[in-house]
Amino acid sequence: MISIVIPNYNGAEHLKVCFESLRDQTYRDHEIILIDNNSKDDSVKFTEENFPEVRIIKLNYNSGFAKAVNEGIRNSKGEYVLLLNNDTECKNDFLAEMISGFKSIDTGSVACKMLNFYERNMIDDAGDFIKLKGSPYSRGNGQEDKGQFDKEEYIFGACAGAAIYKKEVFEKAGYFDEDFFAYYEDVDMSFRMQSAGYKCFYNPKAICYHKRGATGKSMTGFETMMCEKNLVAVRLKNYPLSMLIKCFPFFMIVRIKRYYLFLTRYSYSLFKSAVKGYFKGLTEIPDSLRKRKAIQRNRIVSPEYLKSILK
Repeated sequence: MISIVIPNYNGAEHLKVCFESLRDQTYRDHEIILIDNNSKDDSVKFTEENFPEVRIIKLNYNSGFAKAVNEGIRNSKGEYVLLLNNDTECKNDFLAEMISGFKSIDTGSVACKMLNFYERNMIDDAGDFIKLKGSPYSRGNGQEDKGQFDKEEYIFGACAGAAIYKKEVFEKAGYFDEDFFAYYEDVDMSFRMQSAGYKCFYNPKAICYHKRGATGKSMTGFETMMCEKNLVAVRLKNYPLSMLIKCFPFFMIVRIKRYYLFLTRYSYSLFKSAVKGYFKGLTEIPDSLRKRKAIQRNRIVSPEYLKSILK
């Protein structure tokens, strides 16, 4: 059984398409759980009236992505958990292809090919990666889909906007870090999953369409601030000590270059959001170090292996 967990905050305009695509799935053994982050629109009412098969968990404040999906995972009944953004549409064989991606006993998650909702020949995400020098990225984002990412393979991680996990992964590697609120929580999760000995399989035949940024478009500078804050924790928590020491100078150089670009090519407000996020991340170093101890203590793979999957 697959438990489909959908976090939602004021996303009523997206839910009809998302839910209808799930109704059309060829793989029928699944449940749908909507985690509502205290929406002010009619998300809950719309779902109750039009999609009664959806189980709704109502939170009394906007908890962000990480806490919302954790609530869904803890309340799920399936052996597998599919995290899905509310602004997606899935092909009718999406669930079947996702579940087929568990090719081996050590496969902990499966990544799909996400295409742009509005321009369906454009790639949104073909797996998540992080460079050795510490910069996460969505593979293929903005590229025309010409089959360049049609190879089945093991990769670093899956975008949690549409990713399936064995439920046991969360029991062994931990749940999503709720201090992240939003952004890069899936990169952090993939890092911890890999450290715990699980792999991520990329299945290009599992396809969904995504309105990237649709639910966060009103938060000017928010994404930049959260990404900069969370990136500090991702690196500090997950890089083995030898890699962390070696890569630290590159972390600093890349940040300086990035902030210079914000200031010269974008806007001062975006630059300010980035710096604010970075310094917020620095204030959370004690918490990151505490989490790091547990992650590194439970790591069963070598630094060489982790280095090999950072591209």
